Amino acid sequence: MKILGGGSLQLVYALLILVHMQPSIGFNSTIGDDEVRCIESERQALLAFKHGLVDEYGWLSSWDNEEKKKDCCEWEGVRCSNKTGHVTVLNLTNWFAPLRGNFSPSLFELQHLIYLDLNGINFNLSRIPNSIGSLNKIKHLDLSNCNLSGSLPSQLGNLRGLRYLNLGYNQFEGLIPEYIGHMTFLENLELAGDQFEGGIPKSFGNLCNLVSLDLWLNNLDGMLPELIGNLSGCLQLSLEELILDDNKIKGPVSDMIKNFSSLRWLFLSNNQLSGTVSKSIGLLSNLEDIDLSSNSLNGTISESHFSTLSKLRLLVMSSNSLSVNFSNDWIPPFQLHDIELQSCELGPKFPSWLKSQRNFSYLDISGGGISDSIPPWFWNLSPRALHVNLSSNRLYGVLPNLSTTKFADSFGLGIDLSKNKLEGLLPVFPVNVTSINLSENRFFGSISSLCTTTDGKLEFLDVSHNELFGKLPDCMMQWTSLVILNLADNHLFGKIPSSIGSLHRLESLGLQNNNFSGEIPCGDIPLKLCWLTNIMLLDLSNNNLSGNIPWCIQNLTTLAEQGISAHDHDFIESRTGANSGYGGSYADKAFVMWKGMERDYENGNLKTLKIIDLSSNKLTGKIPVQISILLELVELNLSRNQLTGWIPPNIGQMRKLESLDLSWNQLSGQLPWSMSQLYFLGTLNLSYNNFSGRIPSGPQIQTFDASSFVGNPALCGLPLTPTCPEDEKSESKPKNRDMDEFWKSFKPGMELGAAIGFVGVLAVKLDHPWKHLCFLLFNNVRVRFSNLKGCLCLLVAALGLLVREHVSRLGRKLKLFEPSVSS
Repeated sequence: MKILGGGSLQLVYALLILVHMQPSIGFNSTIGDDEVRCIESERQALLAFKHGLVDEYGWLSSWDNEEKKKDCCEWEGVRCSNKTGHVTVLNLTNWFAPLRGNFSPSLFELQHLIYLDLNGINFNLSRIPNSIGSLNKIKHLDLSNCNLSGSLPSQLGNLRGLRYLNLGYNQFEGLIPEYIGHMTFLENLELAGDQFEGGIPKSFGNLCNLVSLDLWLNNLDGMLPELIGNLSGCLQLSLEELILDDNKIKGPVSDMIKNFSSLRWLFLSNNQLSGTVSKSIGLLSNLEDIDLSSNSLNGTISESHFSTLSKLRLLVMSSNSLSVNFSNDWIPPFQLHDIELQSCELGPKFPSWLKSQRNFSYLDISGGGISDSIPPWFWNLSPRALHVNLSSNRLYGVLPNLSTTKFADSFGLGIDLSKNKLEGLLPVFPVNVTSINLSENRFFGSISSLCTTTDGKLEFLDVSHNELFGKLPDCMMQWTSLVILNLADNHLFGKIPSSIGSLHRLESLGLQNNNFSGEIPCGDIPLKLCWLTNIMLLDLSNNNLSGNIPWCIQNLTTLAEQGISAHDHDFIESRTGANSGYGGSYADKAFVMWKGMERDYENGNLKTLKIIDLSSNKLTGKIPVQISILLELVELNLSRNQLTGWIPPNIGQMRKLESLDLSWNQLSGQLPWSMSQLYFLGTLNLSYNNFSGRIPSGPQIQTFDASSFVGNPALCGLPLTPTCPEDEKSESKPKNRDMDEFWKSFKPGMELGAAIGFVGVLAVKLDHPWKHLCFLLFNNVRVRFSNLKGCLCLLVAALGLLVREHVSRLGRKLKLFEPSVSS
């Protein structure tokens, strides 16, 4: 179940677990020192169940036949009744030492089980055994995350006393069984993350005690009004949590929802809902969290939708076509913790109702059509703010000094103001800021104000596509947590400071389209640059950098070693509003130039790319051979420089390369034949160099047209020319020359082979000196003969040796040779 808020039910079950785990509260591992031990048949059933499991961490080491371990009531995860000694609790949930193996039905011989939790055990796509129906006393059953498959057995319907049932996150299929609706004591039902299809059984309306229904991430379809109708009955009065997101449900949010008067959570995101949102949703006075995001809902949301929702804490309606129209003087009855209205129409004025919200931790009103300045009161709202996203609007004006605002009191703040019309100097940010995205605005001046973020928490910094100018300040050593740095498309100049080498966690570096100068390498820059071992995207294109490409580029281990990847940071916004320091919806971007066209990568695509782009500079020297060690590199662009020398001969081992651009340099020599092993290459540009010789052939390299190779006059072969000069010379030679050479070599080869073969026959019976003489003769022949003539002679000699072997065998049979041969 998604933990998106508090709930008394979860607290009750947590306490229940503690009750079963603590012997002093009603359940005891032993009844007395020697009075009652565990039931022998139940001990054997537990051992049989363990026998089918793989316990790599020894978590069940206490489950043993040793004398001191025979009391199964003292085994890990096992608890017994203090009256009968029967096993009543089995809790094998342990995410730190997970188990795997077969689902042995012996477990269901524990007829007195009340509580069974096998969450996280990998049962290798096993089915739930039919004998599960024998656990007629069970009240709590958790088989979630167990890698179970197939359909649910009908015997599961015998467990009529269940209060808690969790079968979530298992490859289960088909329809949700009708019999679940007859488990009338159920309070919590979780079938999330499975593959159930169809709708909700009508019998669910009879679950008068059900508090939480979680069907998230299935394949449920049908119309929402119909599904809600199947829940009609006494369930309407008890249900507090309805979780149906990530399915295929259609239709509008209708008036029928108003009948669920106890509802606290309503999650319908990532479905196919359409139409309007009924105002009757405002009658759900107990509602705390609502998520209708990522649907096709339209229409207007007004204050009447929220008139009685004083308990509302989470409001998520992003990625719809909704218009949020609140009057300027409306004061909401709620204090929201999470406000997600991305792509909802909120403008053109800045939404004044936000002035009353002083406790939010997550705010996203990006793409809201707001054309206004940011009011001063906004920056003094919530000291709990973790993520603030106002991007993709038409906000204008100058930002104030943010270091003294209430936002500075938060644990770690992420700010996204990108894609607006903000201007002026960069503001001073709080020292505890974790993410700053000011890209695609009109900021100008120096970036030195960013040096005030000295708390070491800054992880994302993007001020690209602005009008910033000046030199880079040498203060990067205090940004030790930085993961992404993007200063591209500004007017920055000067040398890249050596402190950039202190950014050991850096995964993406964008400095392209500026006016940086100086060498790579000069001073300690090459060593510093090569210390960025976590780098995944290195973009220094479109500057005035000179010098050689540093040989220590092989130290970029994330690009070099298979199986090593940088942290899988989540660039997608968190549903719960937890920032995790990454600015929520922040997405780094990479613009990679191929054939004069920019390709834009962002979000999940960027996480799979590993790129080096040093194009459009003044780099000289050779391409270091160490670059071919970067086996994980996906795109390499060294075009439009002044590089000389050859392409590294082992470039073919960079088999994950999808794009290679070495055009417009002064490279020479033949193209390495190993290039034919670049099977995933989708873009290749070697044009306008001084390459010579034949273009390598291969299934992938021959799919490119002549534009990939033009501007290399000495290069030949398809697709540039049908043939190469050496092909024409070969065709002009006399056709019988090779045959003449063959016959000239054949006769002496036959004679020599026959002689060696005959001598070889004798060598089988000869004593030591003669035997070695024969072998020396053969070795001498092998060494002295060369080219075609020598090869033919050796071939015939080999045939002679075969003849020798057959003659030897025949000789033994006919006794042609006697052991007494002495000369």
